[in-house]
Amino acid sequence: MIRTNKLEITKQNLEEEKLYNKTLTILHDNIRGFKHDFNNIVQAIGGYISTENIDGLKEYYNELLDDCQRINNLSILNPDIINNPAIYSLLTSKYHTADELGIKINLEVMLDLSTINMKIYELSRILGILIDNAIEASKECEEKIINITMRNDIKQNRQLIIVENTYGNKNINIDKIFEKGFTSKEKEIGSHGLGLWEVRQILKKNNNLNLHTTKDSKLFKQQLEIYS
Repeated sequence: MIRTNKLEITKQNLEEEKLYNKTLTILHDNIRGFKHDFNNIVQAIGGYISTENIDGLKEYYNELLDDCQRINNLSILNPDIINNPAIYSLLTSKYHTADELGIKINLEVMLDLSTINMKIYELSRILGILIDNAIEASKECEEKIINITMRNDIKQNRQLIIVENTYGNKNINIDKIFEKGFTSKEKEIGSHGLGLWEVRQILKKNNNLNLHTTKDSKLFKQQLEIYS
């Protein structure tokens, strides 16, 4: 049993290193590309300024900002920042899955996961389901965006993990999404519609957890609240 446990730990560490190396490779390539094109970027900005094309400059700046944000997000995918192997592997895997689908993920991690006030196993299940749902919804949108934020809320004595995403079905009933078998997709059978129902079962077992669900004209938001 001890030997098996050591092998599992080694396997997990190797998988974490593999994901981190993949992230570092992509980050390195992005920075190299940015550095290589720096003179062209500056000249393009100069062109807009010389012609006093402020609208064009604003659009160009926003596109440049998107590239900078992507590099910043990749730098956050670091096991020293996301300091739990299970959550790090989960977030990194989901990030690359979303990226391959053309989904922009904005990450903000300001939470020490070693102090999280819930079981990591349960957190990974909830977070995995929320991000999977966010990927499914946003990939159908013209603007494909997912925002993931992890932070402390000192005033309310709680930790917050927030997943926001663009979505198409603005008529979705947020009171029904936690029902067993509910799905916003037509003609879906099998395990579909069980994700958020499973989340609800985990919440019921923990009196310090709450999931606050909201939506507006652009974003669908799931806010996991973890109280001390």
